[in-house]
Amino acid sequence: MAQFNVISGVQRTAIKTLIYGPEGIGKSTLAAMWPNPIFIDLEGGTNQLPVVRLESPSSWSMLRAELTAIKNREVPCSTVVIDTMDAAERMCAEYIMARDGKKSIEEWGYGKGYTILQEEFGRLLDYLTDIAASGINVVVLGHSTMRKFERPDESGAYDRFELKLTKQVSPMVKEWADMVLFCDYKTYVETNKSGKAKATGGARVIRTTHAPTWDAKNRFGLPDELPLKLGEMPVQLGEVIPDMVAEQAAAAPVVPVATVAPQTAPAAAPTVPAAPAAPVQTEPATTATTTTTTTTSEYSAPDYPERMKKLVDLMVANKVTDAELRDAVGKTGNFPAECSPVDYPEGFADYLVSGWDTVMNKYILPARAIEAAKSAPVPFN
Repeated sequence: MAQFNVISGVQRTAIKTLIYGPEGIGKSTLAAMWPNPIFIDLEGGTNQLPVVRLESPSSWSMLRAELTAIKNREVPCSTVVIDTMDAAERMCAEYIMARDGKKSIEEWGYGKGYTILQEEFGRLLDYLTDIAASGINVVVLGHSTMRKFERPDESGAYDRFELKLTKQVSPMVKEWADMVLFCDYKTYVETNKSGKAKATGGARVIRTTHAPTWDAKNRFGLPDELPLKLGEMPVQLGEVIPDMVAEQAAAAPVVPVATVAPQTAPAAAPTVPAAPAAPVQTEPATTATTTTTTTTSEYSAPDYPERMKKLVDLMVANKVTDAELRDAVGKTGNFPAECSPVDYPEGFADYLVSGWDTVMNKYILPARAIEAAKSAPVPFN
Protein backbone atom coordinates (compact mmCIF):
# COMPACT_ATOMS: atom_id res chain seq x y z
CA MET A 1 0.00 0.00 0.00
CA ALA A 2 1.38 3.38 -0.99
CA GLN A 3 2.15 5.84 1.78
CA PHE A 4 1.83 9.59 1.35
CA ASN A 5 2.70 12.50 3.60
CA VAL A 6 -0.26 14.53 4.85
CA ILE A 7 0.39 18.27 4.91
CA SER A 8 -1.95 20.62 6.76
CA GLY A 9 -2.04 24.34 7.38
CA VAL A 10 -1.13 27.38 5.31
CA GLN A 11 1.85 26.91 2.99
CA ARG A 12 4.04 29.97 2.47
CA THR A 13 4.84 30.14 -1.23
CA ALA A 14 5.49 32.69 -3.96
CA ILE A 15 2.33 34.26 -5.40
CA LYS A 16 1.02 34.30 -8.98
CA THR A 17 -0.79 37.59 -9.62
CA LEU A 18 -2.78 39.00 -12.53
CA ILE A 19 -3.20 42.79 -12.61
CA TYR A 20 -5.43 44.19 -15.35
CA GLY A 21 -7.24 47.42 -16.08
CA PRO A 22 -7.49 50.28 -18.60
CA GLU A 23 -4.38 51.77 -20.14
CA GLY A 24 -2.47 54.33 -18.08
CA ILE A 25 -4.11 53.56 -14.76
CA GLY A 26 -0.85 52.45 -13.09
CA LYS A 27 -0.58 48.67 -13.51
CA SER A 28 3.16 48.71 -14.20
CA THR A 29 3.80 51.18 -11.38
CA LEU A 30 1.92 48.93 -8.97
CA ALA A 31 3.83 45.84 -10.10
CA ALA A 32 7.11 47.72 -9.63
CA MET A 33 6.42 47.76 -5.87
CA TRP A 34 6.61 43.95 -5.62
CA PRO A 35 9.83 42.65 -3.97
CA ASN A 36 12.91 43.11 -6.19
CA PRO A 37 11.05 42.91 -9.54
CA ILE A 38 12.50 42.46 -13.00
CA PHE A 39 10.32 43.32 -15.99
CA ILE A 40 9.96 41.54 -19.30
CA ASP A 41 8.47 44.46 -21.22
CA LEU A 42 6.81 43.35 -24.44
CA GLU A 43 5.23 46.71 -25.30
CA GLY A 44 7.74 49.32 -24.11
CA GLY A 45 5.34 50.58 -21.46
CA THR A 46 8.03 50.82 -18.76
CA ASN A 47 10.46 53.00 -20.69
CA GLN A 48 9.60 55.98 -18.51
CA LEU A 49 9.72 54.03 -15.23
CA PRO A 50 12.87 53.53 -13.13
CA VAL A 51 12.63 49.73 -13.15
CA VAL A 52 15.00 46.86 -13.88
CA ARG A 53 14.15 45.06 -17.10
CA LEU A 54 15.46 42.43 -19.47
CA GLU A 55 15.84 43.12 -23.15
CA SER A 56 12.44 43.18 -24.79
CA PRO A 57 11.98 39.77 -26.46
CA SER A 58 11.24 39.90 -30.16
CA SER A 59 9.87 36.35 -30.39
CA TRP A 60 8.10 33.66 -28.40
CA SER A 61 11.29 31.60 -28.27
CA MET A 62 13.25 34.53 -26.83
CA LEU A 63 10.57 35.11 -24.18
CA ARG A 64 10.85 31.47 -23.08
CA ALA A 65 14.66 31.74 -23.06
CA GLU A 66 14.51 34.76 -20.72
CA LEU A 67 12.10 32.96 -18.40
CA THR A 68 14.46 29.97 -18.35
CA ALA A 69 17.31 32.25 -17.26
CA ILE A 70 15.14 33.62 -14.45
CA LYS A 71 14.09 30.15 -13.32
CA ASN A 72 17.73 29.02 -13.24
CA ARG A 73 18.57 32.06 -11.04
CA GLU A 74 20.88 33.44 -13.71
CA VAL A 75 19.05 36.75 -13.29
CA PRO A 76 18.84 37.95 -9.65
CA CYS A 77 15.26 38.88 -8.74
CA SER A 78 12.43 38.04 -6.34
CA THR A 79 9.62 38.84 -8.79
CA VAL A 80 9.24 38.55 -12.55
CA VAL A 81 6.72 40.83 -14.28
CA ILE A 82 5.42 40.16 -17.80
CA ASP A 83 4.06 43.36 -19.33
CA THR A 84 1.65 42.53 -20.95
CA MET A 85 -0.21 39.28 -21.56
CA ASP A 86 -1.98 40.87 -24.54
CA ALA A 87 1.35 41.19 -26.33
CA ALA A 88 2.41 37.71 -25.18
CA GLU A 89 -0.72 36.20 -26.73
CA ARG A 90 -0.06 37.97 -30.05
CA MET A 91 3.54 36.74 -29.94
CA CYS A 92 2.31 33.21 -29.25
CA ALA A 93 -0.06 33.40 -32.23
CA GLU A 94 2.80 34.52 -34.50
CA TYR A 95 4.88 31.61 -33.22
CA ILE A 96 2.35 28.87 -33.98
CA MET A 97 1.52 30.37 -37.39
CA ALA A 98 5.21 30.47 -38.38
CA ARG A 99 5.74 26.97 -37.03
CA ASP A 100 2.81 25.49 -38.94
CA GLY A 101 3.18 27.62 -42.07
CA LYS A 102 -0.05 29.59 -41.67
CA LYS A 103 -0.68 33.25 -42.46
CA SER A 104 -3.72 33.63 -40.21
CA ILE A 105 -4.99 31.92 -37.10
CA GLU A 106 -8.26 31.37 -38.95
CA GLU A 107 -6.48 29.39 -41.65
CA TRP A 108 -6.70 26.12 -39.68
CA GLY A 109 -10.49 26.25 -39.95
CA TYR A 110 -13.25 25.31 -37.50
CA GLY A 111 -11.58 27.24 -34.66
CA LYS A 112 -8.66 24.82 -34.49
CA GLY A 113 -6.16 27.70 -34.55
CA TYR A 114 -7.53 29.08 -31.28
CA THR A 115 -7.32 25.62 -29.70
CA ILE A 116 -3.65 25.36 -30.69
CA LEU A 117 -3.10 28.87 -29.31
CA GLN A 118 -4.71 27.85 -26.02
CA GLU A 119 -2.50 24.77 -25.75
CA GLU A 120 0.73 26.67 -26.46
CA PHE A 121 -0.18 29.50 -24.09
CA GLY A 122 -1.03 26.91 -21.44
CA ARG A 123 2.56 25.66 -21.65
CA LEU A 124 3.73 29.19 -20.82
CA LEU A 125 1.46 29.28 -17.76
CA ASP A 126 2.78 25.89 -16.66
CA TYR A 127 6.32 27.24 -16.92
CA LEU A 128 5.36 30.33 -14.90
CA THR A 129 3.94 27.97 -12.27
CA ASP A 130 7.32 26.22 -12.10
CA ILE A 131 9.01 29.61 -11.60
CA ALA A 132 6.63 30.41 -8.74
CA ALA A 133 7.27 26.98 -7.22
CA SER A 134 10.98 27.83 -7.15
CA GLY A 135 10.23 30.82 -4.90
CA ILE A 136 9.94 33.71 -7.39
CA ASN A 137 6.74 35.75 -7.46
CA VAL A 138 5.11 36.00 -10.89
CA VAL A 139 3.08 39.06 -11.91
CA VAL A 140 1.38 39.29 -15.30
CA LEU A 141 -0.24 42.49 -16.54
CA GLY A 142 -3.09 42.88 -18.98
CA HIS A 143 -5.47 45.44 -20.42
CA SER A 144 -9.20 45.41 -19.86
CA THR A 145 -11.98 45.71 -22.40
CA MET A 146 -15.74 46.10 -22.08
CA ARG A 147 -17.99 43.36 -23.46
CA LYS A 148 -21.68 42.59 -23.41
CA PHE A 149 -22.52 39.79 -21.01
CA GLU A 150 -25.76 37.88 -20.70
CA ARG A 151 -26.42 35.28 -18.03
CA PRO A 152 -28.25 32.16 -19.21
CA ASP A 153 -30.65 32.27 -16.26
CA GLU A 154 -31.61 35.93 -16.66
CA SER A 155 -33.09 38.07 -19.41
CA GLY A 156 -31.19 41.09 -20.66
CA ALA A 157 -27.48 41.82 -21.14
CA TYR A 158 -25.15 44.26 -19.43
CA ASP A 159 -21.61 45.58 -19.91
CA ARG A 160 -18.76 44.18 -17.88
CA PHE A 161 -14.98 44.58 -17.82
CA GLU A 162 -13.01 41.58 -19.04
CA LEU A 163 -9.41 40.69 -19.69
CA LYS A 164 -8.41 41.69 -23.24
CA LEU A 165 -7.50 38.19 -24.42
CA THR A 166 -9.20 35.60 -26.60
CA LYS A 167 -12.12 33.69 -25.13
CA GLN A 168 -9.97 30.57 -24.97
CA VAL A 169 -6.96 32.09 -23.18
CA SER A 170 -8.63 34.65 -20.87
CA PRO A 171 -10.35 32.20 -18.45
CA MET A 172 -7.23 30.05 -18.35
CA VAL A 173 -5.10 32.99 -17.14
CA LYS A 174 -7.63 33.98 -14.47
CA GLU A 175 -7.82 30.40 -13.19
CA TRP A 176 -4.01 30.18 -13.10
CA ALA A 177 -3.57 33.23 -10.87
CA ASP A 178 -3.68 33.13 -7.08
CA MET A 179 -4.77 36.75 -7.05
CA VAL A 180 -6.61 38.76 -9.72
CA LEU A 181 -6.57 42.52 -9.18
CA PHE A 182 -8.73 44.83 -11.28
CA CYS A 183 -7.52 48.44 -11.36
CA ASP A 184 -10.36 50.85 -12.02
CA TYR A 185 -11.55 54.44 -11.68
CA LYS A 186 -14.16 54.99 -9.00
CA THR A 187 -16.33 57.85 -10.17
CA TYR A 188 -18.44 60.01 -7.87
CA VAL A 189 -21.76 61.15 -9.37
CA GLU A 190 -23.98 63.92 -8.06
CA THR A 191 -27.55 64.70 -9.09
CA ASN A 192 -28.52 68.36 -9.37
CA LYS A 193 -31.91 69.88 -8.67
CA SER A 194 -33.15 69.21 -12.19
CA GLY A 195 -32.42 65.50 -11.78
CA LYS A 196 -29.40 65.38 -14.08
CA ALA A 197 -26.44 63.30 -12.98
CA LYS A 198 -22.95 64.74 -13.22
CA ALA A 199 -19.56 63.20 -12.47
CA THR A 200 -17.77 65.40 -9.95
CA GLY A 201 -14.60 63.44 -9.33
CA GLY A 202 -12.99 60.04 -9.11
CA ALA A 203 -10.23 57.98 -7.59
CA ARG A 204 -8.07 55.04 -8.68
CA VAL A 205 -8.90 51.86 -6.82
CA ILE A 206 -7.93 48.18 -6.83
CA ARG A 207 -10.81 45.69 -6.88
CA THR A 208 -9.89 42.44 -5.13
CA THR A 209 -13.17 40.48 -5.19
CA HIS A 210 -15.58 39.41 -7.91
CA ALA A 211 -18.56 41.54 -8.93
CA PRO A 212 -21.11 41.30 -11.75
CA THR A 213 -19.23 43.93 -13.75
CA TRP A 214 -15.63 42.73 -13.32
CA ASP A 215 -13.50 39.70 -12.44
CA ALA A 216 -11.25 39.74 -9.38
CA LYS A 217 -10.26 37.36 -6.62
CA ASN A 218 -7.84 36.89 -3.75
CA ARG A 219 -7.15 34.14 -1.25
CA PHE A 220 -5.84 36.34 1.53
CA GLY A 221 -8.93 38.06 2.96
CA LEU A 222 -8.16 41.45 1.43
CA PRO A 223 -10.78 44.24 1.54
CA ASP A 224 -13.03 44.44 -1.50
CA GLU A 225 -11.42 47.72 -2.50
CA LEU A 226 -7.93 49.13 -1.96
CA PRO A 227 -6.64 52.63 -2.80
CA LEU A 228 -4.34 52.85 -5.82
CA LYS A 229 -1.92 55.68 -5.19
CA LEU A 230 1.03 55.96 -7.53
CA GLY A 231 4.25 55.09 -5.74
CA GLU A 232 2.53 53.62 -2.68
CA MET A 233 1.89 49.96 -2.02
CA PRO A 234 -1.40 49.42 -0.14
CA VAL A 235 -0.49 48.19 3.34
CA GLN A 236 -2.86 45.19 3.32
CA LEU A 237 -1.58 44.09 -0.08
CA GLY A 238 2.08 44.46 0.84
CA GLU A 239 1.60 42.27 3.90
CA VAL A 240 0.56 39.20 1.86
CA ILE A 241 3.32 39.36 -0.78
CA PRO A 242 6.33 37.32 0.32
CA ASP A 243 9.96 37.64 -0.69
CA MET A 244 10.80 33.95 -0.82
CA VAL A 245 14.20 34.53 -2.43
CA ALA A 246 15.35 36.69 0.48
CA GLU A 247 13.89 34.22 2.97
CA GLN A 248 15.67 31.31 1.27
CA ALA A 249 18.95 33.21 1.35
CA ALA A 250 18.51 34.04 5.05
CA ALA A 251 17.71 30.41 5.88
CA ALA A 252 20.71 29.04 3.99
CA PRO A 253 23.28 27.44 6.31
CA VAL A 254 26.39 29.47 6.94
CA VAL A 255 29.55 27.56 6.10
CA PRO A 256 32.17 28.24 8.79
CA VAL A 257 35.47 29.52 7.53
CA ALA A 258 38.42 27.48 8.80
CA THR A 259 41.01 29.53 10.65
CA VAL A 260 44.67 28.68 10.24
CA ALA A 261 46.89 29.22 13.26
CA PRO A 262 49.87 31.43 12.50
CA GLN A 263 53.07 29.45 12.16
CA THR A 264 56.26 30.58 13.84
CA ALA A 265 59.15 30.79 11.45
CA PRO A 266 62.24 28.81 12.54
CA ALA A 267 65.16 30.77 13.90
CA ALA A 268 67.64 31.73 11.23
CA ALA A 269 71.08 30.12 11.38
CA PRO A 270 74.02 32.43 12.08
CA THR A 271 75.52 33.71 8.88
CA VAL A 272 79.22 33.33 8.13
CA PRO A 273 80.76 36.18 6.18
CA ALA A 274 81.86 34.94 2.76
CA ALA A 275 85.26 35.62 1.26
CA PRO A 276 85.32 38.48 -1.18
CA ALA A 277 84.88 37.23 -4.72
CA ALA A 278 87.25 38.13 -7.49
CA PRO A 279 85.97 40.87 -9.74
CA VAL A 280 84.41 39.53 -12.90
CA GLN A 281 84.36 41.56 -16.05
CA THR A 282 80.97 41.53 -17.67
CA GLU A 283 79.92 42.70 -21.09
CA PRO A 284 77.13 45.19 -21.43
CA ALA A 285 73.83 43.39 -21.14
CA THR A 286 71.51 43.48 -24.07
CA THR A 287 67.92 44.27 -23.11
CA ALA A 288 65.45 42.07 -24.95
CA THR A 289 61.91 43.31 -25.38
CA THR A 290 59.26 40.59 -25.44
CA THR A 291 55.90 41.47 -26.90
CA THR A 292 52.98 39.34 -25.73
CA THR A 293 50.05 39.22 -28.06
CA THR A 294 46.73 38.25 -26.51
CA THR A 295 44.12 36.99 -28.88
CA THR A 296 40.54 37.42 -27.74
CA SER A 297 37.72 35.98 -29.71
CA GLU A 298 34.86 38.32 -28.97
CA TYR A 299 31.41 37.51 -30.29
CA SER A 300 29.91 39.94 -32.77
CA ALA A 301 26.30 39.94 -33.85
CA PRO A 302 25.68 38.88 -37.46
CA ASP A 303 24.93 41.68 -39.87
CA TYR A 304 21.57 40.57 -41.22
CA PRO A 305 18.71 42.68 -42.62
CA GLU A 306 16.06 44.15 -40.32
CA ARG A 307 13.53 41.54 -41.46
CA MET A 308 15.66 38.92 -39.67
CA LYS A 309 15.78 40.79 -36.33
CA LYS A 310 13.97 38.06 -34.39
CA LEU A 311 16.51 35.50 -35.56
CA VAL A 312 19.42 37.82 -34.78
CA ASP A 313 18.13 38.42 -31.24
CA LEU A 314 18.10 34.67 -30.56
CA MET A 315 21.54 34.23 -32.11
CA VAL A 316 22.97 37.00 -29.93
CA ALA A 317 21.34 35.59 -26.79
CA ASN A 318 22.97 32.20 -27.47
CA LYS A 319 26.15 33.60 -29.10
CA VAL A 320 25.47 31.68 -32.30
CA THR A 321 27.77 32.65 -35.16
CA ASP A 322 26.93 32.89 -38.83
CA ALA A 323 28.98 29.75 -39.51
CA GLU A 324 27.14 27.78 -36.81
CA LEU A 325 23.76 28.78 -38.22
CA ARG A 326 24.72 27.86 -41.77
CA ASP A 327 26.10 24.52 -40.58
CA ALA A 328 22.85 23.78 -38.68
CA VAL A 329 20.65 24.70 -41.64
CA GLY A 330 22.85 22.56 -43.89
CA LYS A 331 22.33 19.57 -41.61
CA THR A 332 18.56 20.01 -41.82
CA GLY A 333 18.78 19.67 -45.59
CA ASN A 334 16.81 22.84 -46.31
CA PHE A 335 19.75 24.76 -47.78
CA PRO A 336 23.44 23.97 -48.27
CA ALA A 337 25.85 25.21 -45.60
CA GLU A 338 27.50 27.46 -48.18
CA CYS A 339 24.26 29.43 -48.61
CA SER A 340 24.29 32.77 -46.76
CA PRO A 341 21.36 33.28 -44.35
CA VAL A 342 20.75 36.62 -46.04
CA ASP A 343 19.74 34.66 -49.15
CA TYR A 344 17.18 32.50 -47.34
CA PRO A 345 13.69 33.03 -48.76
CA GLU A 346 11.25 35.27 -46.94
CA GLY A 347 9.62 33.46 -44.05
CA PHE A 348 12.40 30.93 -43.48
CA ALA A 349 13.96 33.06 -40.73
CA ASP A 350 10.62 33.07 -38.89
CA TYR A 351 10.49 29.31 -39.37
CA LEU A 352 13.90 29.00 -37.67
CA VAL A 353 12.72 31.25 -34.83
CA SER A 354 9.64 29.09 -34.22
CA GLY A 355 11.84 25.98 -34.00
CA TRP A 356 14.80 27.58 -32.26
CA ASP A 357 14.87 25.06 -29.40
CA THR A 358 15.27 22.24 -31.92
CA VAL A 359 17.95 24.15 -33.84
CA MET A 360 19.97 24.67 -30.66
CA ASN A 361 19.51 21.28 -28.99
CA LYS A 362 19.73 19.07 -32.08
CA TYR A 363 22.38 20.81 -34.18
CA ILE A 364 24.30 23.71 -32.62
CA LEU A 365 24.93 22.46 -29.07
CA PRO A 366 26.05 18.94 -30.18
CA ALA A 367 28.39 20.53 -32.74
CA ARG A 368 29.88 22.72 -30.01
CA ALA A 369 30.35 19.66 -27.78
CA ILE A 370 32.21 17.84 -30.56
CA GLU A 371 34.52 20.81 -31.16
CA ALA A 372 35.20 21.11 -27.42
CA ALA A 373 36.08 17.40 -27.26
CA LYS A 374 38.50 17.78 -30.17
CA SER A 375 40.36 20.61 -28.49
CA ALA A 376 40.51 18.91 -25.08
CA PRO A 377 43.95 17.50 -24.11
CA VAL A 378 44.31 13.71 -24.37
CA PRO A 379 45.22 12.16 -20.98
CA PHE A 380 48.16 9.75 -20.80
CA ASN A 381 48.08 6.74 -18.49
